[in-house]
Amino acid sequence: MDFLVLFSYYLALLLIGGVVLCICLQTRYLNGLARGGAQIFSFITPERLQRVVLRSLHYLFHTRNNAFLVLHVVLQGMVYTEYTWEILGYCQELDFSLCYLLLPHLLLAVNLVFFTLSCLTDPGTITKANEALLLQVYEFDEVMFPEKRWCSTCDLRKPARSKHCTPLIQTLNFH
Repeated sequence: MDFLVLFSYYLALLLIGGVVLCICLQTRYLNGLARGGAQIFSFITPERLQRVVLRSLHYLFHTRNNAFLVLHVVLQGMVYTEYTWEILGYCQELDFSLCYLLLPHLLLAVNLVFFTLSCLTDPGTITKANEALLLQVYEFDEVMFPEKRWCSTCDLRKPARSKHCTPLIQTLNFH
């Protein structure tokens, strides 16, 4: 089968699965069934394994690490290798210049540079030292971002348009 046909099947399956998942999560029966299944799974799974899984998930999704940076680079490298292999044959067959291969690779390089910069730069953590400065970056609109909102975890004022200590981080309490 052609790559585009397989890719369109994949996208359709992904979209249908997402819609079905959203619909199922809205119904109380399936939501209760999922919670019951999670409780049964927690009784079957040893507590030590549960802690290891929670810490691994916390490490992967809530700490700064290079796992997704490496995964992204590997996946993009594989996609562009496949692209080059496919297009190289067409370029030779149709007597096109190989310069047509350079533009996507230039875009790949720009993409990887900006992706790496976004992964490795400081996201702007709010501390006591920089709290006053960050409170002045955006105006408070008193609708979505009230001026007198305090974070219950770190006891700092929340700047407008900022994300702050999520309940998941509070409940995991990993330090």
